[in-house]
Amino acid sequence: MSDPCLRTQPSRPAFRSFALLLAAGLALTALANGATPTERPLPPIVFVARQPPAGADSGQVPGLGPHGTFAGRGGRLLERASDGTVRELVPAGRLYDVADPCVSEDGARVAFSAREAPDSRWRIWSVERKGGEARCLTCTSLEELGAGDARTADDADPLWWGDTLLFVSTRSGRQAWYDGSPRTQLSAWTSDYTQVLTSEPNGVLDPAAAPGRDRVWFSRWWFNPWRAGPRGLERAAAGDSVNQWQAVSARLTRAPDGLMQLEDVRIAAGGALPRRRGMALQSAPLANGGAFAVAAHNMGLAPRPGPLAVLRFPPPPAAGVRWSGAAIADEVGDTYSGGSNLAPPAAVAPVALPDGRTVLSLDPGGRGEYGLVLVSADGESHETLVDEPGEWELDAAVVREGAPRPAPPAAVKPAPRSASSPGKTFRYLSQDVFAGEGAPARQDGAELRVYRGESADSAALIRRVRVPRSGRVDLKLPADTPLFEALVTSGGGVLATPHGPAQVLGANSGAAGTTSRCSGCHLGHSAAR
Repeated sequence: MSDPCLRTQPSRPAFRSFALLLAAGLALTALANGATPTERPLPPIVFVARQPPAGADSGQVPGLGPHGTFAGRGGRLLERASDGTVRELVPAGRLYDVADPCVSEDGARVAFSAREAPDSRWRIWSVERKGGEARCLTCTSLEELGAGDARTADDADPLWWGDTLLFVSTRSGRQAWYDGSPRTQLSAWTSDYTQVLTSEPNGVLDPAAAPGRDRVWFSRWWFNPWRAGPRGLERAAAGDSVNQWQAVSARLTRAPDGLMQLEDVRIAAGGALPRRRGMALQSAPLANGGAFAVAAHNMGLAPRPGPLAVLRFPPPPAAGVRWSGAAIADEVGDTYSGGSNLAPPAAVAPVALPDGRTVLSLDPGGRGEYGLVLVSADGESHETLVDEPGEWELDAAVVREGAPRPAPPAAVKPAPRSASSPGKTFRYLSQDVFAGEGAPARQDGAELRVYRGESADSAALIRRVRVPRSGRVDLKLPADTPLFEALVTSGGGVLATPHGPAQVLGANSGAAGTTSRCSGCHLGHSAAR
């Protein structure tokens, strides 16, 4: 894996201006630093070499998306040294398959997901880079996450957060609203306990740390099968159902009972039209607030992702600019949109280097042969680092040696609980639901309806509140529960915006005791600033 308020979308001329300025800035950086990617030394890079998928997993990229994350036919955990030599971090034959390496902040340890045998479940493992036995971290305390059967669940996407590990897991035992695939939730592991941090109805993947480590990024599957219509709640019709992987960030804090929780969830990248350049998966956050991330032609990546590209995102809300991989079509008739051209290249798993270069996995001919590639700071030069025939080199993680080992979290051992918090609430605060260019017209008599999403086939209206002309809404809602809201007229019809109905098109939730703030009915239908 990568190491890791909404406003209205810029006009097309403004976006072109941004792209030109970005290109010019990168070109100047390349002139200053040298355009040839490997003219300067590289740090050590940890990665995985995977066997190409076959059979039912054909079309997946191992480690990517809701179906590819747990796909695999075998793999090895490797490290490329600064001099280009490659060594195994886990002896051959010790583990059947590996994915998602993440290097600790001091460069000493590597966390990764692995299957010990072909019939094993995916678990989070750790190994010292300087040598030692790999050990499984989430093989114990299997029942601590509450609901579901841990024996048939899987863990993936580890991220070091001090001595805590964040990861995603299917241990809730629930299925995604969209296609019934196992639903992954963001979880936290310490040597004392494990807990669930999210309650997303379709799943969470790819946690990453912001450069200042003040926020954690992750991608959530933003989809809702329900729409509020003239006769109440209705199944979603054709049109803009969103159905994309959306990058968000949050602060990781401790609740009064000592458990960790997410606060201040907001869009981290994208949040713009066209939506294929507004989605983001496998995010690599940048110090300037932007990111590199993966976009796909099939925005939900289910059942298969289709053409794949790495995009460079400025701070949101803004569409991403293609950096490597496919030129993904946004309209019928675009290149590759109908399969009438050659197979496009594919790029995944970006990681940013401090000097502006990037390492990613590239399949240049679209034939299923990913290798590790170094991309120059201007994006123009690609140089292969590792590409062994018959294996896919994926999920680069850069080693930053010499940093001090962070202090462990405060010594707290709370009673484990799941993400469900019966009877607990969070504060929903919208300063003005009519604010912003993407909002419906201000009017009297509007009403906010809050629904609880229980499954793909079940939702319930739980709150109705009058909205004053000021647009301010302040109320308590059930914590850690998938919710979505709609604005309706005094006659019950859904208010319209330039981008569709004034309704959350995914699902929101809040941790117990926190405040969820937003302003306006904004494109992306998510927490804003």
